[in-house]
Amino acid sequence: MPESRRFRAFAVGMTLAVFVGLTSVDYTVQRGDTLGRIAREHDVALSDLVAANDVPNPNLIFPGQVITIPDQDVTHVVARGETLAEIAGMYGISIMNLVRANRISNPNVILIGQRIQVPASGSSDTGDDAGESGGPARSGRSHVVRRGESLASIASQYSGVSADDIARANGILHGTIYAGTRLFLDGPGHVAKGSAGEINYEVQSGDRLGDIAAKYGLLVSKLAQLNGISNPNLIRRGQNLVIPTGTTWVCPVQSAGYFNDWGFPRGGGVRFHEGNDLFTKHGSPVRAPVAGTVEFVTGSIGGLQFRLHGNDGIKYIGSHMSSFGKDGKVKAGDILGYVGNTGNAKGTRPHLHFGMYLGNSVINPYPTLIAHDC
Repeated sequence: MPESRRFRAFAVGMTLAVFVGLTSVDYTVQRGDTLGRIAREHDVALSDLVAANDVPNPNLIFPGQVITIPDQDVTHVVARGETLAEIAGMYGISIMNLVRANRISNPNVILIGQRIQVPASGSSDTGDDAGESGGPARSGRSHVVRRGESLASIASQYSGVSADDIARANGILHGTIYAGTRLFLDGPGHVAKGSAGEINYEVQSGDRLGDIAAKYGLLVSKLAQLNGISNPNLIRRGQNLVIPTGTTWVCPVQSAGYFNDWGFPRGGGVRFHEGNDLFTKHGSPVRAPVAGTVEFVTGSIGGLQFRLHGNDGIKYIGSHMSSFGKDGKVKAGDILGYVGNTGNAKGTRPHLHFGMYLGNSVINPYPTLIAHDC
């Protein structure tokens, strides 16, 4: 592991207690805030906000105070291409909870525009998740890690489950697990290899076309022809070049701080994190990991969110962006938006919540991020 990434992983891991607070639905009071304004902005009743925070005087809050936003039932309108598993993953609850809350007879059939009630009191479900298809099977059985447990000790509690099964299903690379996290007992593990196609390269100061061509194993004449360059000795800083590639996978956020926060408790421990949070500066570009088709969604949970149907067969989701970029057909490396803290991430450090779906199963992005040195 390169030193820079190892340092980031160590630093984030050492601030684990801080991270858990950042990923919960909390809001840090800003100068000029009132409790009424916070309630309106988060679409909760003022009385619920007061009760959730045991505020003795609702007229007296101060900058820097952390206010817990109580979970509310959410209505999700089904978009084109969505599955029930993907919707469950967005809100950190099980498919079975959605099936029960909405009395869905066939979990494999939901309709565009259908309104799905997402219960605030969703919890880890130890029964079978219904209707997963289009990929390796996952039963939906899960386990919340207790202090002192290991993968081997967890596996010993369940019939037909091995430590390797749990590690693969949750993207655990070195056996490290954290108390309070939810782990699936079975299901797919996957490292995305990327997709063939093209990437965009922005010319930097001092770049020469010959050097760029050599870096990507191309002839100068071929690169010049592809980009309509009549004089190979004349390129300018900021110019975008289209570069054909073999298989490629681009880090969604460059130089982000992250660690394997898959399965961490959220929303007071009734929901669990199904993805990785990539922390970086507000406004940093968010890039398409692979070529594919992008659509944008805006919601109270994910804020400004991209959904990329990758040509590699993976669906990628990125949430909490500050603004949108390119949609429709995209190439690996295209800018899909910019890092922010919209949706229920308001008041936290800017980051991109990054999720991946293989068929109808949510999978941990962490092994893919590590494999591509993100």
